[in-house]
Amino acid sequence: MENKSSLLLIEAHPEPSPADLQYYIDWLSPQFEINNVYIKDLNSTEVSQDCIVVTGSKWQLAKDPVPENLIRLFRETQKPLLAICWGHQALAAAWGAKVVKKTFIEKDETIRVEEADKMLDYLGLFFMAWESHYEHVVADGKLKRNFHLRAYSDSCKVEVIRHKERPLWGVQFHPERSKIAGRQIAINLARIARNPSII
Repeated sequence: MENKSSLLLIEAHPEPSPADLQYYIDWLSPQFEINNVYIKDLNSTEVSQDCIVVTGSKWQLAKDPVPENLIRLFRETQKPLLAICWGHQALAAAWGAKVVKKTFIEKDETIRVEEADKMLDYLGLFFMAWESHYEHVVADGKLKRNFHLRAYSDSCKVEVIRHKERPLWGVQFHPERSKIAGRQIAINLARIARNPSII
């Protein structure tokens, strides 16, 4: 069997949350050797692992500033990175995009693929994923200056983004709770981690 790629899992919560973190570990462990770090203990933007995942969070950008160490990582890393829910919003904000609060969404949602992307391989033109969030990234000029918009849904116009120059992705939905689609995204991330040149 091929050796697993290594992954740095950054837990982004106001306080460590083992129960929430376990969803990510269960989701990623079939594909990766995982090292996890609590966000406040992230001391460097130098990452030795093959790729990075940033979790969702109970924080909201409207009242909780993104930790500076994470902003620096988003701006500096060259490693493949997937940011989820709050992480997706924080990634977009770190590059100047606007994030706004709307009505709370918590449901399975149909995600519609607007543009092909290696992170979305084998998911088809639409797939089901779990949503749980208040805030949304705005598809304005500042977002489009730095990111490609890859997917949207009826409830959220910015579901998947990919940075134009670096291997940085954000997904508004929760792949760690999205069963079939989530498993495929983990497989796709592992493929990218093994061979970054494919993107």
